Amino acid sequence: MEDGALSPWWTVPQALVWIVTRSDQAVIRANGLRTLASLRRLALGVPPPGHVEPPISPTAAPHELIRAWHARRVAIHGREGGTGSSRPVPPRHDRYLRDYRGEACLGLKTLYFNSHPFWASLTLQADDCRRYWPAPLRPVLRTPRKSAAAPAPTAADVLASIEENRRALRAERKRAGRDVLLKAAMDHFGLSRKVALEIWNSAPRDRKGGRPKRS
Repeated sequence: MEDGALSPWWTVPQALVWIVTRSDQAVIRANGLRTLASLRRLALGVPPPGHVEPPISPTAAPHELIRAWHARRVAIHGREGGTGSSRPVPPRHDRYLRDYRGEACLGLKTLYFNSHPFWASLTLQADDCRRYWPAPLRPVLRTPRKSAAAPAPTAADVLASIEENRRALRAERKRAGRDVLLKAAMDHFGLSRKVALEIWNSAPRDRKGGRPKRS
């Protein structure tokens, strides 16, 4: 699976993080998490200003996801019994999310979980999640014509942000590839990919000619 928000497929933990935060960065940080319990390690905030709906809490997010699945607003794909090929899980009102064998699964609320049909290796299409739980709208601020425009971020500002995101991802043992870091900088500063890539390529290099470093 590709890194976080860049992947067309999200795990159930990533989908739940999106429902709560509507944040690409939060989804990236959740990359690699497999269980519902693992979400407790993340400090999940609420959607930023511009969100038109009441925020959804981490506790309510699994119920929100299942409700949308029951209504066929999103499709959950998985492997029946944890084996075979992945396919859409038929929506049924007697199935619930729970952790089993180190991952989030769909099955019955029963003590003997594996004695009944259950689904593992669950994924959802990222576009379905974004469409049903849209990101907050960015407010448009109208200013007088004579007012000066806000200064554009400097290359140093962008590189400092990239380095901060890199350290945060590596501290969580997540991949911090160029495309992930560029996407985060583009979203944060409102840059085009061309501008972000030019800043990346113009940065000083380390001895091995690898990643940019701050001078």
